[in-house]
Amino acid sequence: MSARKENTKGKANSHRAQNKNDDDIMNTNDSSIVSKRCVSKLYFPDEPDFYEPFVGKYVRRNPLINRGYWLRMHVIEQVIRQFLEEDNGKRKIVINLGCGYDPLPFQFWHRHAAVSQNCTFVDVDYPQLIERKRDRIMTSDLLRNALLKTNLRPSEGNAYLRSDKYIALGCNLSFPEVLEADLRAELDLSSCSVLFVAEVSVTYMPLACSAALIKWANTLDDARFCLLEQYLPQGPNHPFAKTMLAHFNKIQTPIQAVDKHPSLDQQAARFLNADWPTLSICRSLWDLWSDDAFTPSQLRRGLDAVEPFDEWEEFALFAGHYFLLVASNVKPGVPVQSNIPDKPKANVRDITTCSVIASHVNSEDSPPTPRRFGAACPVANNAVAFHGGQGKEHRLASMDILGRGEYVSNAQPCSMPHARVCHTITSFAQDEALLVGGRTSPSQALADCWRMNGGEWHRAQDLVPARFRHSSTKIRIPYKESGIDAVLVFGGKRSDGIILGDWCIWIPDKGWQNIPVVGSRPTARFGAAISSMVFAQDRGLIVGGADLNGAVLDDVWLFHIDAAPHLQLTFTDLTDEIQRLIPHCGYSRFGASLLPFGQSLILIGGISKKEILSSSNDFLIISCGASLEVTKAELHIPESAYPLLVGFSAAPISSDEFIISGGGAVCFSMGSFWNEGFLSISTVHKSKIDMPVSVPWSIAVILRTEIDVKTQPPEQPASAKGKGKGKGKSKSKSKGKGKGKTRTETRALHHPTVTAIPRLKIQSSEDFTQLLAASKPVILEELDIGPCTELWSLDYLKEKIGPDRELVVHECGSDRMMFKDKNFQYVKKSVGNFFAGIESGEKTYLRAVSASQPNKLPTKLEDDFPTIAADFILPDIMNIVRENYHSSPLRISGPVSLWLHYDVLANVLCQVKGTKTLQLYPPIDAKYLDFPPGGSSSNVDVLASKDARLRHTHPHIAALSPGDVLFIPPMWAHTATPSEGTSVAVNVFFKNLGLGYAAGKDVYGNRDLQAYENGRRDVERISKAFKSLPSDISKFYLDRLVAELQEKADRFGTS
Repeated sequence: MSARKENTKGKANSHRAQNKNDDDIMNTNDSSIVSKRCVSKLYFPDEPDFYEPFVGKYVRRNPLINRGYWLRMHVIEQVIRQFLEEDNGKRKIVINLGCGYDPLPFQFWHRHAAVSQNCTFVDVDYPQLIERKRDRIMTSDLLRNALLKTNLRPSEGNAYLRSDKYIALGCNLSFPEVLEADLRAELDLSSCSVLFVAEVSVTYMPLACSAALIKWANTLDDARFCLLEQYLPQGPNHPFAKTMLAHFNKIQTPIQAVDKHPSLDQQAARFLNADWPTLSICRSLWDLWSDDAFTPSQLRRGLDAVEPFDEWEEFALFAGHYFLLVASNVKPGVPVQSNIPDKPKANVRDITTCSVIASHVNSEDSPPTPRRFGAACPVANNAVAFHGGQGKEHRLASMDILGRGEYVSNAQPCSMPHARVCHTITSFAQDEALLVGGRTSPSQALADCWRMNGGEWHRAQDLVPARFRHSSTKIRIPYKESGIDAVLVFGGKRSDGIILGDWCIWIPDKGWQNIPVVGSRPTARFGAAISSMVFAQDRGLIVGGADLNGAVLDDVWLFHIDAAPHLQLTFTDLTDEIQRLIPHCGYSRFGASLLPFGQSLILIGGISKKEILSSSNDFLIISCGASLEVTKAELHIPESAYPLLVGFSAAPISSDEFIISGGGAVCFSMGSFWNEGFLSISTVHKSKIDMPVSVPWSIAVILRTEIDVKTQPPEQPASAKGKGKGKGKSKSKSKGKGKGKTRTETRALHHPTVTAIPRLKIQSSEDFTQLLAASKPVILEELDIGPCTELWSLDYLKEKIGPDRELVVHECGSDRMMFKDKNFQYVKKSVGNFFAGIESGEKTYLRAVSASQPNKLPTKLEDDFPTIAADFILPDIMNIVRENYHSSPLRISGPVSLWLHYDVLANVLCQVKGTKTLQLYPPIDAKYLDFPPGGSSSNVDVLASKDARLRHTHPHIAALSPGDVLFIPPMWAHTATPSEGTSVAVNVFFKNLGLGYAAGKDVYGNRDLQAYENGRRDVERISKAFKSLPSDISKFYLDRLVAELQEKADRFGTS
């Protein structure tokens, strides 16, 4: 009896465990359908929202997720469409195995109505999910009406919905015999062509069950099987694969198929062993992405118009770990086709391998700052600098100095360029380097350039147009005997997505100039690798990159610069030669680095054209003497320490050694991977004397002194073009009052410590309420403020607002407006003239006022600019702002700074277009900022003033990009300066204090609190009470009252 109970209990536990596993698998559908809805709304805006009945709330995913799901949806659509277009005279059946809430039949009836006429779509999933899907279809007018047109019939058995063109079957795929019975009860399978579609579904099944399902599907007379799921091209220990597997294990849905079928070869064998005679496709999604026949270049190019995108490495990693396989039993004997690499041509030889000395250093006591897509350069013998990049929470402006010996410990703090990614830093002389461009966001490229000399940064001439993902190398211009060292820059990407193909050279003390090209040349590209040769620095190689269609290029060029009779470049195409040496295009890379290495060049990491690079192909040594030679560099380091070579930075520490630090990737929606420590790689020819292994590595993290940078505005860089007054002044300072101290030390005496305002991602209104309670400024990221961030170009705003509408704007003759001096005037301008002036560099600024009663009513976007108001959305998590709403002024600014002021109302500043930098001061700094009695505008120009009192302040810096939302608490003084381009923003003011506001009108949100207004009247009354007394006695008592008030103020400050 007890044995029977134990057996019954065991079965119950097993049943519960199975149900739990089924629920976990179904939950993966909930996440994917939200992402697919986002793709549908963004990329198919004119199409009905077929996903809305299945998704409670629209959530905008980030561009990486959107593009990944777009590609998944695209390849499935391509396979089904091609199947439906086959003219074999048979009715078609498309069976979606593990369909979830995917509205695929409804999409095909809408997009491909003609070829769908002769097809029945069958959705198959767990009965409980299909039941919910039926209910949502039938309660949606859109879906129900489409279904009624297909002759809807009463449901029977496991068919929850039945019509001539659609069937929804509730069936566990682990029982193919049940599925077959249900299908044959509804359809004449023997007379139809059948396509099974399994998009990331059967991979969650036990291997025996998925194998049985695949084998059973082949028993039908005319069948095809389309499988899209994950695989492990470089095994389970590849960083992306490891992160992906850990994610699915964590959510209790382990990927089963990769245990037995991790590679494409094994996935192909999986079907061939199940007696499927033909494979028409067996390729990674990354391979299919750049196949013009499968994903046309025009289609790929059009995606960038939907939303800016620059997550190419992460996209390639995702797409390179998913594959598409299409098997068929229709044409026995057709050879298997897949993306298994072609056999090397007869004249292609195997690449030889050479060893290099590699060591991985991971100091827990002083690790390098985690950063991706930064830039690096040597700064002295045995030291390398790593600057900028994307950190774990925000973009970085800091710099790590990594080196051996005492150099790092002697490094001094210094001002640096502001935070950025995808820029370059090129060393062109001993301890001198040039930083070029980069970006804040994919739609905000940077034009500024900075020269580093002896650890100090100085503004150099801008490189226009602004660019990121460009290529940069040191080059020597032939001139007399020694030559001139310069920096050569090629290509890159602009803010508007245009790919550049220009060649520019920066010469110290002369600045930038474009170089003409004689003869053939590389096409425009971004993300290419470039380096001059070690033995002849007037020439070098450029390898790979990507074109405007997002495809990795497989060409290699030798460039040569000549100065006679004038500067010019010539190119030699080495593509055919290198293709004979390297099979499978292993050299074609995007986001790789190319560095001098001994007497050769070494190509490092990046993403390849078709597949995920193996560790054996990560490092290629290219020698370019009388002929081209290529060898693989073999690293002997523990597999656990092997880095993910995307987003990394690398720089030589000597002629025979280089350092790799940083890098990693966002692994789609499955987590992030960050490289730890750093790699030192050197040639085997480097002697032990040159390798001071006994000298430990050390790291210094140098933060940016932001206030120094603000004294060098982009319009008039202090050291523009490399020479002139700015340069002369720096020399005199270092020799004058410093009295032996370094320039950095002298600056530290004059300027306070600057704090970067933190960046946060919040998930709920409760999170936002907590931020309000803390009353500290914070930049909120990844909030949806509506389509304004994409739409509000000046042309769009002019059309929508009306070019002839008159606005009152500030017009200034200086680059900084000062309220005390009133160095600006209020003028009326038409929208067309105002925008034209901004585009031509006029220093004008709009702070919108009420269109109907500007002196009585606060401005509100919905009242004063109704034609654009719907484009701007206050995020739902800011309901408290909406409930206490005061005003929402539109702000449009040319190249001019706003004076320092504070607002009594709290506000959220939503940056829509352009970039802007704000400098904020906490309320405790008010006594140093010269606010006149009863005034909220300061008389101090904090951007230029040398007032000693400012040393006691606590400035905070916020660098805003489109989509950023800055919370500014009450009484935090602030000034704002556009960083690049026209700045467009919306302030939303609101009352966050329960009481205390002054009665009456407050048009601008800066009327002081009632208690202060009353207090000022009391001060006047108290002062008058002492007028009849001798002045010394009056001062005695007034000073005592001031001290008492100060004591009470201090108590408030510490409570």
